[in-house]
Amino acid sequence: MDSQILKRIAQWQAAGLIDAATAERIRAWESEHAPARSTRLGRIAFALGGVLLGAGVLLFVAANWALLSPWTRFGALAATVAVLHVAGGLVRSRSVALSTTLHAVGTAALGGGIFLAGQSFNLAEQWPAGFLLWAIGAAVGLLILRDWPHVLWVAALVPLWLCAEWEAAEFVVPWFRGGHALPAVGLFGLGAAYLAAVGDGRDATWRRALSRVGAVLLLVSAAVLPFVDPGVPPLPPEFAAQQSFATPPQAWLALGWSVAILLPLLAGWLIRGVAAWPLIVAIAFAVAAVLLGTTTTAQSLAMHLLYLAGAAGLVWWGIRDSHRLRVNVGVIGFALVVLAFYFSSVFDKLGRALGMIGLGVLFLVGGWLLERARRRLIGRIAGGAP
Repeated sequence: MDSQILKRIAQWQAAGLIDAATAERIRAWESEHAPARSTRLGRIAFALGGVLLGAGVLLFVAANWALLSPWTRFGALAATVAVLHVAGGLVRSRSVALSTTLHAVGTAALGGGIFLAGQSFNLAEQWPAGFLLWAIGAAVGLLILRDWPHVLWVAALVPLWLCAEWEAAEFVVPWFRGGHALPAVGLFGLGAAYLAAVGDGRDATWRRALSRVGAVLLLVSAAVLPFVDPGVPPLPPEFAAQQSFATPPQAWLALGWSVAILLPLLAGWLIRGVAAWPLIVAIAFAVAAVLLGTTTTAQSLAMHLLYLAGAAGLVWWGIRDSHRLRVNVGVIGFALVVLAFYFSSVFDKLGRALGMIGLGVLFLVGGWLLERARRRLIGRIAGGAP
């Protein structure tokens, strides 16, 4: 039986809505009529099988690519996507997990098919449009299937398309230093929005999967933020004379920053409503990290303090929403900031031997204290939320 159903029954019984006999009858009925669920081993096998199947299909098509005419290639790709989705629909009554895997692989094959078809018809100059078409296909799959893999597909492909469009724009050329700060801030905000998907009473499968993706995206983008340069230098003379660079980049920067800030807020509002208001603080944190820089010692120290405050804020947010993953990510962030400070400001001053000894002490004592604090924080979360 689904653990979520058992949890709901226990909550209803604790609230006095049902008595013990009624709760037992509900459990018996659910056990008898619940659809067959895959074990964890089965889900792992389906996931690995899906990845291998998708890779094998794309490799097979690519290996025979030169032997096919453009329209034959297009037909083969379309047939591959159709077969996978049709097979997923046919096996749904027998195994929901297998059906979900086949549909997810079908959407993955759609992306490969789009780019391979673009290669056949010489559409390389519009390569970001491939991500847009892929995202539209994933969104259609989400509307039809309502499953968690397509939530992740949409959550990944939409920002990927926007970043691709930004990088492919004519004004983002090697001299344009401020171009990478914008997507870094936007991805950090989206990571925070995805991480906030789980809250009190909101722990559906797609929310848990999205929050795990958000945790990875948040940590990676946070590590990048201090090293991107927000400055926009003047246009070099050799570019200023060209017609394609006549439009100043400031207007495009304003548009880009608007998308980078508003898209995470919109995503957070769609996922959690007004409960996602801490995203405003998260985005302000990302902008401050980009603007602060690490050129001087004072700036570096201020950056470490800013990140420690951000980790503490993430822990507070996790406790507030009874979300253990958010607390764990905040604790991991705190530990990484301490390690970064040690390597950047302490290790070189101690020498190699003393630096290694200090690092060992930091891992042993600091790790023990941090794990002890983490357990206390998790213990404050009522109900054992995921």
